[in-house]
Amino acid sequence: MQNNKLWIGLLVCGMIGACSASFTKTAKAPTVVAIYPSSDTLPENLLRMYIHFSKPMKTIGNLEKIKLLDENGQEVIGAIFNNVHELWDKEQTQLTLIFDPSRVKTGLVAHEEKGRALQRGKHYKLTIGQMKDVEGKKLKAATKSFYVNKEDRLSPNTAQWTIKMPKANSQLPLIVQFPAMLDRLSLLQRLQLTDKNNQPIDGQVEITEQETEWRFVPTEKWAASDYILYVHGRLEDPCGNNLNGLFDHKIGSLKNEQEGGIETINLTLK
Repeated sequence: MQNNKLWIGLLVCGMIGACSASFTKTAKAPTVVAIYPSSDTLPENLLRMYIHFSKPMKTIGNLEKIKLLDENGQEVIGAIFNNVHELWDKEQTQLTLIFDPSRVKTGLVAHEEKGRALQRGKHYKLTIGQMKDVEGKKLKAATKSFYVNKEDRLSPNTAQWTIKMPKANSQLPLIVQFPAMLDRLSLLQRLQLTDKNNQPIDGQVEITEQETEWRFVPTEKWAASDYILYVHGRLEDPCGNNLNGLFDHKIGSLKNEQEGGIETINLTLK
């Protein structure tokens, strides 16, 4: 009888072990779900990119697995800034890549000696190798191919935005359109909609049309009322140009030397 209990116990343990092994074996590998900017034409003074993953990833030792290749398939050495601490969001599903700022910004030694990593009129490929998620699963390799256009030397300007107002008593989105793409993370963090009493409006923000459109869908129907759209002065495009001036600015050219101002756009829904 005792032997029978022992045999049953071993059998159950074996089945659990097999199920566990089977589960581990069939667990999905992480994938790259998006790379921003999403356009396949980018400016030569591009400062940053964002890579989004399907699962939380390990946060060290990844930059060496990400390479920028030129038209001949050769790696562009020193293109991506090798941070001591990789720039992950708190969920560990978004990695920020910085193109070496000392090569993007003119007048610096690295720029004068090496030039920009991205050259106008050429094609490039960003390759993302076998990084690992927090469970040790290897990433399915991914690439982003793009063409490089002229540098972007225009600061975002709210006077050039087009705002499409929804009708009151609806849940249609309020839409803000920009003449050129803006930085996706900046759009998520540096625009805020409130009511006339400065109380935030509950809703969902969507960034669409290759980062040239900000859409706000309210949780509840719009009231016929006044609203305020707050725009932080550090709202940027992918080249680091913000409402206050260019990333590659000359001394004294910023609108406000003390960055961090707020612009307001008053809206009325009828």
